[in-house]
Amino acid sequence: MEKVKINLPVMAEVHAKGEKPEYLFWVGCAGAFDDRYKKVVRAFVKILHYLKVSYAVLGKEESCTGDPARRAGNEMLFQMQALRNIELFNSYGIDKIITICPHCYNIFKNEYPDLGANFTVINYLQFLNKYINEGTLKIKSEIFKNKRVTYHDPCYLGRG
Repeated sequence: MEKVKINLPVMAEVHAKGEKPEYLFWVGCAGAFDDRYKKVVRAFVKILHYLKVSYAVLGKEESCTGDPARRAGNEMLFQMQALRNIELFNSYGIDKIITICPHCYNIFKNEYPDLGANFTVINYLQFLNKYINEGTLKIKSEIFKNKRVTYHDPCYLGRG
C-alpha cells in the first residue's frame, strides 16, 4: 500500500461529537510499544481506512487488559484492570472490539464476561478473512509469487 497520512479516530473525540463507531480497535501493549508490532498496527489501520470501516481507538485511555497480572497470579490487579476497562467500554457504548493481539482477544472473549462484560470480540485475522471471502479485500497474488509466507497460528486462536 502507498504511504498515506491517517488521522486515527480517538473514541473520546468521536463520542464528544455524538457519534458512535461500529468498532473499537484495541491496539494492545505490543501494538503500542513493540517496534515490529507497530508495523502490523499501521498496516491494519490502512486496511480499515481502505475498507471505510467505522472505528476508533482509545488512545491515551487504553490501558492493559490485566492479562499479564492474572497469568502472574495477581488476581486483584487483574480484576481492577478488567473492571476499569469494562466501565470505560460501557461508557462509550462499545459492543464490538477488534484486536490484533491473541492474548487480548482471549481475555476479552473468555474471561471478561465473568466480570459482566458484554461485547463481541473479533481478532483482526477473522475480520480480514470476512472481507477477503466476500471479495471486498483482494490480495495481489504477484506479491507472494515465489516467496515463502509464514503465519503464526496463536494458541488462543487456533486451539483456544
